[in-house]
Amino acid sequence: MSEPIELLCGPAAGPDAFSDAFSRVPAEVLETMFFAEAEPACCEHAWLPSAEAVCIGFDGSHTGVMRLCVSREAADSIASAFLGLEPMEITEALAAQVILELANILCGAILSHAWPESKLALSPPQVCAGAPEYERAEHHCFEMPEGKLAVWVHWSEAAGPVEG
Repeated sequence: MSEPIELLCGPAAGPDAFSDAFSRVPAEVLETMFFAEAEPACCEHAWLPSAEAVCIGFDGSHTGVMRLCVSREAADSIASAFLGLEPMEITEALAAQVILELANILCGAILSHAWPESKLALSPPQVCAGAPEYERAEHHCFEMPEGKLAVWVHWSEAAGPVEG
């Protein structure tokens, strides 16, 4: 059975390159691509049931899935900044599209920083429901002025060489 989410918080469980990339890249991507500030935060997951959740799979030299959860308020703020629209112009559909794009960018950035020599293919991001229940997943929470964001990555190394 999976460990409770709270046990996945804390020190990084993965290799050093991955842990380093995973702890800093989400905040960097949010700042440079989405004009949003995000600071690492202690895990508190009461907000997750109402969060926007997106999953994106990857395959190649490493195989796994990344899950991104964003609070509704943070999703609207990120969408507004990314699209250059006023907050009152952001619809639920626009925010959802931007969060899908954020997941795609985040996953690519984290993986390329962690494993720059790897050959990986990303699946299209998709909306997913429920809290993640991965047996082995690295996890980080971030606090934004407008809300919260959490990222999980569950992976394993591929069994054999990947053809390129």
